[in-house]
Amino acid sequence: MEQTLQTEVDQVRNHCGYFPLEDWCIISAKGKETFSFLQTQTTNDVLQIQLGQGQYNAITDRQARLIANFSVHRVKEHEALILVETSQKELLLNHLETYHFREDVEFTALDYRLLALQGPKSPLILEKVFENQNLPEKPNDTTQLTLDGNRLDIIMKSLTGDEGHILCFQNELEDNLIQKLLKISTPPVKVSENAREVLRIEAGIPIFGKDMDQKNILPETGLEHTSVSYNKGCYIGQEVIARIKTYGAPNFALMGLTVEGLDLPPFNGILRLEKKKIGTIKSSVHSVTLNKVISLAYIHKEHRSPDIDLEVTIENKTFKVKTCLLPFYQSQTRKDHSKRLLTQALQIYKEQDDLDRPIAILRESIELDAKNAEAYEALGVFLSKQDKLDEAISLMKRLTEINPKEIMARTNLSVYYMKQGRIEDAEIEKGEATALQFEQLIEKNMAKKLKKKE
Repeated sequence: MEQTLQTEVDQVRNHCGYFPLEDWCIISAKGKETFSFLQTQTTNDVLQIQLGQGQYNAITDRQARLIANFSVHRVKEHEALILVETSQKELLLNHLETYHFREDVEFTALDYRLLALQGPKSPLILEKVFENQNLPEKPNDTTQLTLDGNRLDIIMKSLTGDEGHILCFQNELEDNLIQKLLKISTPPVKVSENAREVLRIEAGIPIFGKDMDQKNILPETGLEHTSVSYNKGCYIGQEVIARIKTYGAPNFALMGLTVEGLDLPPFNGILRLEKKKIGTIKSSVHSVTLNKVISLAYIHKEHRSPDIDLEVTIENKTFKVKTCLLPFYQSQTRKDHSKRLLTQALQIYKEQDDLDRPIAILRESIELDAKNAEAYEALGVFLSKQDKLDEAISLMKRLTEINPKEIMARTNLSVYYMKQGRIEDAEIEKGEATALQFEQLIEKNMAKKLKKKE
């Protein structure tokens, strides 16, 4: 592997890197009915976006197949910026215009340049360039900055797994902005396309047209964890998404694989276990951070538990792979922040007996660390107290995928199903919890006996 690639990835992971986002674009949505119209078309609850905030979102067809995924950012009371991959721009605009009749909203593709600044030191660098100006504080937050009297929009968004920002500005500002970034005592390094791809896949971020397309139903892609509200009103595809959430998981869903050896598995290669199809390979790369081959892949639900070793064939070639949750890489600071938010949420509930604020904090905790089992459990309990049982059940199902031996997840599922009157499902989960308790007790006793022998 080239040393320059290693250096670029290390710089982003430990310092900061920058790259132009020529494959992304900005769409302006403006008018008094902007958010009420988007609410009828998108999978997430845009009416909850406050000024300066943003959210992940998507649009699906009636079968819940993905049309476009993007993020929406509220910059004024009746104005939003939509950040979307350029490959999806026309699909998104065509869909919105198809359902746009008399609503007071206008969609315009802006001729903006986009520059990504990614890495744990990106806020410090931006503070030096934009002195005495407030930066976004949370993922998807946005604010307006000025540079030599010219306006820029900045969105806090990670494209690499580390803290990051996207700057949106008029074409003529690009040279001046980059010059100011590079004049800093420890400037960011420019990131090549190859390094950017490594960073993206390590972060477990799928892209449209490669890792997902219009053939995928949204729950297969993993986007439902960040881009779907289960409490909003009707939108196209809602019935299918809700049914999958309530009654089961999709047959195939996106997750990670680590691959032994140096060979990349072929793109779109079919994984077979004893001649049976169990998945499809998507993006693959030699991971600089993990020093191994990693792949995004759609895996059958029977094999989606993490840390399972499999010997599979892909296009008649044998590969040894291990399943893993996405992302492959997560910065330690984000995990620590997630734990602190969990503690904060529990403390607020203990002191104030309040639910809304702890729930919001726990959602942020899970967004920062998708593997924080304690945050899932706490959020599920709080949601059940608000009688939001469908979402609580969805969270516990997700937790059982993360850790199939999590007894509390099974116990909670049993309780929530019972509250819904789904007695058979409740008994099944209760049985699973009991079986896991016996297994753990046996393992504990065996460990004690082995220790005595030693």
